[in-house]
Amino acid sequence: MIMRDSEIKNLFAKADEQVHVDEIRKQKTYYAMIEEMEKQRTPMMSTKNILFHQFWYMDKLFFAVYGVLICLGIIFITALQYTGLNQNGMITVCMVGAGILSITSISVIDKLFFGKMAELGESCYFNTKQCVAAWLVLSGMINVMILFLIAGYLNYHWSVGLLQVGLYILTPYLVSSITALGILSMETRGKNSSLFGMSAIFLSISYGVIGSIPRALFVTTLWIWAVAFLVSGLLFVMQIKKLLSKMEKGEVLCTN
Repeated sequence: MIMRDSEIKNLFAKADEQVHVDEIRKQKTYYAMIEEMEKQRTPMMSTKNILFHQFWYMDKLFFAVYGVLICLGIIFITALQYTGLNQNGMITVCMVGAGILSITSISVIDKLFFGKMAELGESCYFNTKQCVAAWLVLSGMINVMILFLIAGYLNYHWSVGLLQVGLYILTPYLVSSITALGILSMETRGKNSSLFGMSAIFLSISYGVIGSIPRALFVTTLWIWAVAFLVSGLLFVMQIKKLLSKMEKGEVLCTN
């Protein structure tokens, strides 16, 4: 004889009525299960703590070199004030310094996050792409803050418009960043260091030539600098996206 669903449900209901549940023991069992589940739960670290630990255990040498270079650059620019250098010469020196600062901060990525460190990518809490993105943001904030301080210095001591001197400094910074990111995206098998050095020398000479061109740093040519700044900013964003995309695909890891 085949029983209907309603009859089966009635049988289970009658069986449940005959079972007497101890509510106190039920609550104790429930809390014991919750406590055991909490013990077995995998601890999750916040993104801030993950990045802190990743940077903490890295080699600090290149961070120190980067910091020393910034300090020496500030001292050098301050000292030039007492050498009789004219306004255009000082702006040109700052343009060169901005370019070198940019290339140095990006070359740190090549030394710290690629090569030996890249083999650890995606293992444990280490994520190469995450570290590179964090360093780009951190170093970018530091660099821009320093460049704005230099711009303020030139504005105060040389009476150059803040917007004007900002374009003079930030445009070479972006151009150098684009070049350095392009080098970083190349599979050059350990030749990145020499390419970074060559690009720093070439761009420094280029900025020196631009600074020596008559009227190149005049207010009348400011619109050209503004266009160059906007184009460089757009290319800079595109270059970062390209680098992170290549890292996602594993095309620029373990190449040096």
